[in-house]
Amino acid sequence: MSLSNLWSSISVTTRNNSDVERQLEDVGAWLGRSGLQPLAISLCLGGISWGIDPDAEVDLDPILDLFISFIGRWENVHLELVGPLRGSIWSIHLLRAPLLRRFKVVFEYGADQVLEPLFSMLSDSPNLTDITSYDNCDAAIHIDASALPWSHLTRFETNHHLEVMECFHVLRLCPNLIDCAFHRVALFELPSPIPDDMSIVHRHLRVLTLRVQYNDSDSFEFFDHLTLPALSAFVIIFAGHDWPQASFKAFLSRSGCSLKTIELHTAALSTHDIVELLSLLPTLKELLIRGSEVDPLGDTLFLHLIYDETAQESCLCPELEVITLYGYIAPSNGMLAKMLESRYRSDTSQARITRLRKFTVRLNPHRHGYKQQKKYWKELETVRKRGLDVVMDRYPT
Repeated sequence: MSLSNLWSSISVTTRNNSDVERQLEDVGAWLGRSGLQPLAISLCLGGISWGIDPDAEVDLDPILDLFISFIGRWENVHLELVGPLRGSIWSIHLLRAPLLRRFKVVFEYGADQVLEPLFSMLSDSPNLTDITSYDNCDAAIHIDASALPWSHLTRFETNHHLEVMECFHVLRLCPNLIDCAFHRVALFELPSPIPDDMSIVHRHLRVLTLRVQYNDSDSFEFFDHLTLPALSAFVIIFAGHDWPQASFKAFLSRSGCSLKTIELHTAALSTHDIVELLSLLPTLKELLIRGSEVDPLGDTLFLHLIYDETAQESCLCPELEVITLYGYIAPSNGMLAKMLESRYRSDTSQARITRLRKFTVRLNPHRHGYKQQKKYWKELETVRKRGLDVVMDRYPT
């Protein structure tokens, strides 16, 4: 076969020396047939999760060196690296990947030592718009020292440990970001006094994901200094004790954004807080709540979600199409079905709401016994038979 574009995509997983020996010739022939085509590469050099013994003498460098020799044609690249690494990876900062558009790297067991050479290589990639960097070694990333083409990026995702100020610094360096995910944000108090240039208005960011870790301080001032007028999807996993309700409400009001999707994963939100937030989100289409194991989602929430065509005021989130609830729910008999039926009607032409398309509930087995689950399923079954997509399952045990 001579069509080079058929050979321009390759995925390789290497776990041991026999893999390396067997794959070198095959991979070299494959890449050779790709001609001058841009390459899509997925290379997993083992890793503890893939069954490699970190103390074993496995030389993974030859297969990595082979791929690096084609760096001039890298376009979409996914690397999973396990250390220690030797070979040409240490001189990769002297090479260039001019065609590179998307780059994802995952470091395991000491491979994070090559983070700086890798990022230096990325500095001269004019087409690079998408970077994902995951580090399972708990190493820090130094934003100022990283020679990344920040201003080109439209998507950035990382689980490197970052403080709030560092997150803000990334947002300043990336004025064209559309999608951003910080998966390890620490709860630290901001410096006092607050720097004059602390506040930031980012006019292009549409999707933001935050995973906020618990620390000695429960102060989380992220929302106090941020304005995102284009935000349409927001996901937060918040492990702190004190949810910053007033700060988050002020952020929503100041941003004036039309949120379509929100995911709230936190035990710190009360039902009252949730109702209060949803009242600020009339354009919401998809809602996911992973709530408290102590304060259940009960009638207070479901009553506000019920659509009543005779009522003067509309229900919460009239455009809602997808609802997902995880954890501890405790509506009274018939309340759950009543809410769903009110939002899923055979004729919505005269209704002031959008018809609900899907409802998912995942019950906590420690809170919901067999009889309770059976009761909920009986309620949900009546709505499912009328056409609503209903999913009910349990947390994995």
